[in-house]
Amino acid sequence: MSELTFEAKMEKLEELVKKLESGDNSLDTSVKLYQEGIKLAKECHQELTLAEKTIINLKTENGLEEFTE
Repeated sequence: MSELTFEAKMEKLEELVKKLESGDNSLDTSVKLYQEGIKLAKECHQELTLAEKTIINLKTENGLEEFTE
């Protein structure tokens, strides 16, 4: 994973989307932006999944599983 924080990755994704939506890029540039976006989205998804598992484990360890969902 990159050294960026989750929040920084989300901001970067927003910037990439804006660039792609502008339509001012060459095909090659658009593909590179898309690839970068997919990589960042995957990293964000992994971080969210890990955070969710951590929260579920904490709830279970502390007898709070009835509060899940």
